[in-house]
Amino acid sequence: MSRRSGNRKRKGSRLATHVAGSASERRGTPDHRSRLTRHHPLLILSLLTPCVLLIHGYHPYADDGAIYVAGIQKLLHPELYRHDAVFVLSQTRFSIFAWVLAAVVRFAHLPLPILLLACHLASIFLFLLGCWRVAVKTFATNASRWGAVLLAACFFTLPVAGTSIFIMDPYVTARSFSTPLSLFALAAALGGRWIQAVLWVALAAALHPLMAGFAAIFLLALRLAEPRMWRGLAVFGVLGLLLCALIFLGTRHVPLELASSQAALSRSYFFLSSWNWYEYPGLILPLVLLIAAARRTRGEGPVGRLSAAAAVVGVCALLAAVCFVHRSGSLLLARLQVLRAFHMIYLAGALLLGGFAGRFAPKRPCLAAGAYCLVLLAMFAGQRLTYPASNPIEWPGITPRNLWQQAFLWIRADTPRDAIFGMDSDYIESAGEDAQGFRVMAERSAVADWYKDGGVASVFPPAQEQWWREVQTTKNLDASTDAQRIH
Repeated sequence: MSRRSGNRKRKGSRLATHVAGSASERRGTPDHRSRLTRHHPLLILSLLTPCVLLIHGYHPYADDGAIYVAGIQKLLHPELYRHDAVFVLSQTRFSIFAWVLAAVVRFAHLPLPILLLACHLASIFLFLLGCWRVAVKTFATNASRWGAVLLAACFFTLPVAGTSIFIMDPYVTARSFSTPLSLFALAAALGGRWIQAVLWVALAAALHPLMAGFAAIFLLALRLAEPRMWRGLAVFGVLGLLLCALIFLGTRHVPLELASSQAALSRSYFFLSSWNWYEYPGLILPLVLLIAAARRTRGEGPVGRLSAAAAVVGVCALLAAVCFVHRSGSLLLARLQVLRAFHMIYLAGALLLGGFAGRFAPKRPCLAAGAYCLVLLAMFAGQRLTYPASNPIEWPGITPRNLWQQAFLWIRADTPRDAIFGMDSDYIESAGEDAQGFRVMAERSAVADWYKDGGVASVFPPAQEQWWREVQTTKNLDASTDAQRIH
């Protein structure tokens, strides 16, 4: 061997050693760098969680939160709500949510308000984690992934058109956990892990069967959105519409009790004809954007499949609502609330839009930051306008600013525990009431109201007769004389 070739080999050996050493340095010590990479998103999501709480607020005893928490209280203290038990226990028959939280309070000896706040923070973190998992399976760059997660965080309490639900609630309900579980299922499906996706959906169904059903439909559409399965996706949409048509034709002339029909008709969000004009764009605009994204990507890749599945499910749900959900038609379809399928569509749309925005953020950071700040300000203002008379964050143990809540707490402290209160059936619509729940704060029974109890009666038949009888009794109670009220 010549000296030159020997030097060349020694130089090559040193170069190989240097390259290997550089690669080793890039990897870091055996576990340190990989561990940092693995936990870095979790750290950011943990920091984002309190930010979401501060921006979107927390109202544990408002709207649907009042119904779910009253159910937990009833399970913990059976002597409560004897007169109106049907309104607080109906949702516990099809969900493990209240039972699990009641068990945690009982065995961990945690005050319920503290547990509710902990659950809300946990649900925010799980929601963000679910968004991150979907983003990782959908986008190739970290900029797009974090753009998707940040926009989802901004849209946390975005109303889903006129369906009377948010993407996530500013209070704790079964949806607070069924939604993150649905996102986990979506991420698993995008990664081809269909057994895992089915298990996530099954767990979500144990918490909220209706929303889990819509998630399952969305995942089935995603499975059929493969490039070679477009015909299957089209057949899936047609079969869905045919099923709605059969239900409509088979049930439209079925006689209903007056209480049952009135309970369904009392929910304006069941029927498109009762929506406000500004709620319709919430259905049309997402579909236009999703169809455009599906056409641009030709339905290929995770973005194309997600766009195509969301567009097909959305179009079918909209057509079903337009054609078969009417006040004079099948109230069974109305109770199934087909337009709540848009919940998954909004989730997918927010992530796709955020990923698209994140893609261009490195090129125009000021414009991207301004857009995100504008969305945040709009959502912050929206929540403050929704609960104007209440504390933005109703921390456990603090005195509420809302005068109605103060009155409810006085009732809890200064009236007999077995008292039954009668209030105007529309008291929740009163100025400053902010949809705060009487039962859950006063811990007293109440005659049924039109708003919250009507929502329960519209879905659960055992509550319908009592609801209709009592709202008729308390209608215009505020304008009645004392003698009429006593009667």
